[in-house]
Amino acid sequence: MTRTRRPALGLRREVLILLPVALLLLVVLSTFTLFSFRNALELLAEERRDEAARLAEGVAGLLAEGGLPSEAELRSLSPQAHGVAVTDREGEALVSAGEIPSSGLLAPFVGDVLAAGPDEALPDRVAGRARFGDGRWVRVDLPAGVLPAQQRGVGVLSVVVLGLNAALLLLVLSFLRHLMAPWETLIERARQMGAEQEPGEGEIEFLLATFERAITATAQARTPEDDIEALERTLSASLQSGLLLLDRAGNVLAFNAVAATLLGIEPPPPGTSLAEALATQPELYTLLESAVADQSAPKRQEISMQTGGEARTLGLTVHPLRRDDGSIRGWLVLFADLTEVQRLAGESRLAESLARLGEMAGGVAHELRNSLATLRGYLTLIERRPDEESIADYLAEIRHEADHLERVLQDFLAFARPGSARFQELSLTRLARRAAADPSLAGMEVRVTSAADICLRGDSQLLERAVRNLLHNAAQAEREAGRNGPVELRIVGMEAGLDGVELAVEDRGPGLPPEMRERLFHPFATGRRGGVGLGLALAHRIVTLHGGRIRLEDRPGGGTRALLSFPRDTIVTIGSETPSS
Repeated sequence: MTRTRRPALGLRREVLILLPVALLLLVVLSTFTLFSFRNALELLAEERRDEAARLAEGVAGLLAEGGLPSEAELRSLSPQAHGVAVTDREGEALVSAGEIPSSGLLAPFVGDVLAAGPDEALPDRVAGRARFGDGRWVRVDLPAGVLPAQQRGVGVLSVVVLGLNAALLLLVLSFLRHLMAPWETLIERARQMGAEQEPGEGEIEFLLATFERAITATAQARTPEDDIEALERTLSASLQSGLLLLDRAGNVLAFNAVAATLLGIEPPPPGTSLAEALATQPELYTLLESAVADQSAPKRQEISMQTGGEARTLGLTVHPLRRDDGSIRGWLVLFADLTEVQRLAGESRLAESLARLGEMAGGVAHELRNSLATLRGYLTLIERRPDEESIADYLAEIRHEADHLERVLQDFLAFARPGSARFQELSLTRLARRAAADPSLAGMEVRVTSAADICLRGDSQLLERAVRNLLHNAAQAEREAGRNGPVELRIVGMEAGLDGVELAVEDRGPGLPPEMRERLFHPFATGRRGGVGLGLALAHRIVTLHGGRIRLEDRPGGGTRALLSFPRDTIVTIGSETPSS
C-alpha cells in the first residue's frame, strides 16, 4: 500500500502558526505565574491572620476566670505580639500593652470576622480578636512584615506583565510580514533562477536544493588561483607571523605587512619574481629557490639576516600547497622573529649554569671547610701536647682527612671534566665482573648475573667507574641496613624483550630518602652521612655521554634499584650464554 505524503506547510505557514502559539504559551505561563504568586501572598496573609486569632483566643482563655490584668501581666500573656488590648463591647480599651490604638479597637473587624489585615485600616499589621466574659474582647496585633510591600508590588507587577504581554503580541503580529519578507525574497530569487518547485516539496527543501545547485556550479567554475587568493585573504588578516605565498613557478602571490617588516623590504606586487622580491636577502632567496626547484619542503630552519642595521634570527617553514591529485599548485612560507626568544633562552641557560656552578662551588667549599676545621683541631692538639703517645693517632686522623679531601677533589675534577670518551668494543659482562671485584667494597658480596656476553661500543674506563659508583652506593646501603649482601648486578638485553641492553644494581638497604628523590643526580646532593654527593652525578654524566639513561627506583620488597639503559645502536654483538657468578 502506498503511503500518501502529507503536503508540507512551508516555512511561512509554520511561522504563522508556531509564533502565535509560542507567544500565547508565554502569555499563559506569565499570567499563571503572576496569579500563583498573588494566591501565595493571600495564603500567607491568611495564615498570619489565623495566627493572630489563635493568640487572641489563647489570651482570652487565660483571662476568662480573673479580673482585668495589669499592662505588664497582659504583655506577658503574649510577648511575641505587636500589641495586646482588652476592650469592652463598644471597642473602647480597658487595658492595652504594646503598640496598639487607644480607641476603636474593634473597627477593623466587620460582623463576625475574628481577624483582619493587612489592608488600608491595618497597613502594617494583622489583628485577631476573641470574646470572653460578659461582652469583653481581647485584641492581639501581629506585625505583617513584608506582606504589605509584596501585596503592593504584585499589584504593580500585574499591570506591567499584562501590559507587556499585550504589547508583545501586538508588536509581533504587526511586524510579522516584515519578518517574513527576507524569506519571501529568497523564494522569489530561487524561482527567478529557473528552479522549479516539485509537487509536495516544501519551501525549505526547495531552497536547499537551489542552494546546493548554486554551490556545485560555483565549485566547477572555480580555479586553483581562487583557492590561493582565498587562503591569502584568510591568513593575512589573522596571522601575526610573516606570510609569503608563491605560485608553482616561484612568483610572489601575496606578501603581508609582517613579512615586509621582518625582512626590511617593501611588499612586492603580485607576479614579482622571487629573485627580484628577495634581492636584499640572498640567503632566504637561495633556500626558497632550492625548495621550488626541487619541489621539496625543507624542515623548519633558522636563518640569520641583517634588517634595518640589526641582526635578526628568523624561524622559517615552507609548506607545499597541493591539488587533489597531489601535484603542487603553490607554496606557503611562514616565518617569525626568534631574536628575542633566543636571547631569553641564552640568558636562561646562563642563569642556570651560574646557579649550578654556585651549587658545586658551595659543595666543594663545604667539604673543604669541614676537613680543614678537623685538620686544624688535630694540629692544635699536637701543639698543646707534642710529647704524648696519642700523636700517632692524631696523625692518622690527619691522613684520613687528607685522603677524604683528595677523594673530593678527584671526584669533582672527574665530574667537571670527565675527559673525551675513547669508544671501542668492550664486553659489558666482563666490565661488570671487574667492577664487582673492586677491593674497596670491603668484602661485600656482589652477585653478577648475565644471560649472554653482550658487547658494546663505549669507553671501558668511564663505564666501569660509573658501575663502581653504583656498587659502592649499594654496598653502603646494605651496611646501613645491617646486611652483608649480596648486592645483585644483572645484565639483560633484547632476549628479555628490551630495545637495547640494561644493567641493574639492586640492594636491600633503607631505600631512597624522600627528600632526595628530586635531586638524585645533582652534584653534592647526598642523603648519607659522610657522602660527597658526586657518585651519582658522575655516573649520570658518563651514561649520558654514551647515549644511555640512568634512573633509580624502589625495589619491590625494599631497597633500591639503579638501572643503566643503553640503546640498540650501542650493541655490537651478543655472545652465547655465560654462567652466573
